Order: sequence, then structure tokens, then C-alpha cells
Amino acid sequence: MDNSLVEDDVLEEDNHDLFINFPPEVQKAIEEVLPSKDPLDEPDFNSIDYINSLFPTEQSLSNIDEVVLKMENKINSIDNEISTVVRGQIAASQDGRQALDETQKVIKQLFIHIKDIKERAEKSEEMVREITRDIKQLDCAKKEFNTGYNHP
Repeated sequence: MDNSLVEDDVLEEDNHDLFINFPPEVQKAIEEVLPSKDPLDEPDFNSIDYINSLFPTEQSLSNIDEVVLKMENKINSIDNEISTVVRGQIAASQDGRQALDETQKVIKQLFIHIKDIKERAEKSEEMVREITRDIKQLDCAKKEFNTGYNHP
């Protein structure tokens, strides 16, 4: 008979809904970025095998308080890490929002500046047209004057 305290048939609950199974390529990428030797991080983690490894015999149950304390400390540590990451994400999000707002202000200013330049260019074109028209009128008047002056 197996010496393990927790038998597979004792905890027959379907825990498949509790775990996220990533495709192999995603799991490999995670392992490359966040390498871990913790059995809890294994993709094929088996809670029954893990508990049996912690408490292989009845006598090993005498240190259950110590194991529970270690687990609680680990949970607190992970909670703190998660809180730190969440705060960092919030700060990054706020920084991103601020940068976006600043960018939008600069774009609006640039748009106003471009519109101003376009209006000035249109006014300049109109002035050039008026000057050209005036020059043509002067040329015509000069030709008429010269034509009329040369023929008495």
C-alpha cells in the first residue's frame, strides 16, 4: 500500500478549471523570461504529489505548522510583489496618459501654427496676384502711352 497520506481517490475534484494551460511555445517563453525551480510553477503541477512530498509519512505531519507558516510567508511575499507590479503599472499608465495629453497639446499647437502659416501663404499669394495685376496694368498703360506718344 502507498505510504502517502493523500490518495488520488481522496481528492478526486476536477481542478482543471483552476489552472491556465498555455500552449507549449508560450510556456517555453515564460520559462525563458521567468525561470523557476519552484514545483508550484511547473506546468504539470500536481497538488496531490506536492502535498505527498511535503508530508510523506504520518510522522511528518508534526511539522505542519511550520510548513503552513512557510506557505503563508510565501503568499505574503507574492502578494507584495503583485502589489508592487500593480502600482508600477498604474504609475506607468498615468505617465502614459500624461505623455499622451502633452502630445495632444503639442499637436493642437502645431495644427494652429500650420493653419496660421497657410493663412499667411494665402495672403501672400493674393498680394502677389495684386502686384502682378498692377504690374500688368502699368505695362499696358506704358505701352499705350508709348504708342500714343510716338504717333502724333
